Amino acid sequence: MDALHQHIAQNLAQPLTLPLLAERIHVSERQLACLFKTELRTIPAAYIESVRVEVARNRLETTDEPLERIATACGLHTTDTLTRAFRRQLNTTPAEYRIRFRTS
Repeated sequence: MDALHQHIAQNLAQPLTLPLLAERIHVSERQLACLFKTELRTIPAAYIESVRVEVARNRLETTDEPLERIATACGLHTTDTLTRAFRRQLNTTPAEYRIRFRTS
């Protein structure tokens, strides 16, 4: 699973579908879903979103990149998707987060 975590973190802008991830570590989709549930207590999609949000948070805190570029780089593709993910995970918007946590 460590190799898979690393692959996800390094390929956020790429499609990270269950079939592709399962193939990557040579298990069935069902086995992969069970591994996520057992080891991380979550489903693959939720884990991937949390990694994407974490990377976006870091970029919001440390860069002046526009939201569109951050969304694309993190694999969330649009500012609307980025905003929905932030609301789900952090109960705020990316713009509000940047204002609150921006490091000078």
